[in-house]
Amino acid sequence: MLVLSFERHIEVRAGQFAMLRAAGSFEPLLRRALAVYRQMDPSRLSFLYQVLGRGTESLARCASGSKIEALLPLGNSWPVDNSTSAASRAGIAQTDRAIVVVGGIGSASLLMLCEQLARQQCEAHVLFGARNVATAGGCGLEDFRALRLPLEITTDDGSLGEQGFVTKPLERLLSTPDFSQAVVYACGPWVMMNRVADIAARSSVSCLVSLEAPMGCGFGVCVGCVVAVRTSGPAGYESYKRVCIDGPIFSAENIDWNVNPNSCS
Repeated sequence: MLVLSFERHIEVRAGQFAMLRAAGSFEPLLRRALAVYRQMDPSRLSFLYQVLGRGTESLARCASGSKIEALLPLGNSWPVDNSTSAASRAGIAQTDRAIVVVGGIGSASLLMLCEQLARQQCEAHVLFGARNVATAGGCGLEDFRALRLPLEITTDDGSLGEQGFVTKPLERLLSTPDFSQAVVYACGPWVMMNRVADIAARSSVSCLVSLEAPMGCGFGVCVGCVVAVRTSGPAGYESYKRVCIDGPIFSAENIDWNVNPNSCS
């Protein structure tokens, strides 16, 4: 967990991210994109992450009081402000029921969403999937439990909750009349979100996903984070969107899931 304190108030919406780098670090040269996990107060933000490469290793080595170069807030946000206009902009039907599908460290993008759903007293159901009990704890499970939303847990090895993938309880929920008009929100591994998108499409419900992609700048200049989208015409410029400024949140039906971008560490 990385907690940053700022000299001024920072307004962040659920689902937005930051580009971070240890101050004075020249290796790696580029910042790393991390979803904002929680707004602790107007001038303090927390970030949940796993050490996967040189960028996150550099952040992990920062001691208390260290300075971090931060570019934020970036990207769009989860459309959950109960307004018809927000739902329309996201291409989803307005609804008071939600299913939040958490896949491992994808929890970093989803906690603030769940906090907002809880405040709005939306009928929200959280499906939390992890590799095992240890990784579940490292992905913020206790923070999701504290929200007191209906919560189902799955682990690959069965060490906590139901054994299997998090898509299994999703299929069960969407087969019930109560959630036939729900909106599905998901963040996690590409394979998981692909499966979530397929299940939502077969159940004829709206699905929004938060994507990860390699980012060099975070504001649309380097074009390093493009993701393929479905278009009716031949392949061309319109076949791609930039995750940093067009996303990171997209309607799942617009993504070409057959093209898998490389994950950034």
